[in-house]
Amino acid sequence: MAADQFFTAEDARQMLRRAYRSDGEVNLKIILRRVASDPIKPISEKGRMRPTMLVAVGAIMLFLLMASFVYFSLGGQR
Repeated sequence: MAADQFFTAEDARQMLRRAYRSDGEVNLKIILRRVASDPIKPISEKGRMRPTMLVAVGAIMLFLLMASFVYFSLGGQR
């Protein structure tokens, strides 16, 4: 595609998809995995991803928040 020609929105979408797939720095899945993994030792001995402490504490807090919501929602109906 020449630089002096116009291109459609669909052409732009296809070019962006190709760029996002090919560049590892822009790939959202890889970026989220890198952010959520442990910075000191990201892979365990078994080859699994080790989550960072912030993700683990956040998941526990979310579980406790949902459990308390369910407990007080069902308890208030009695």
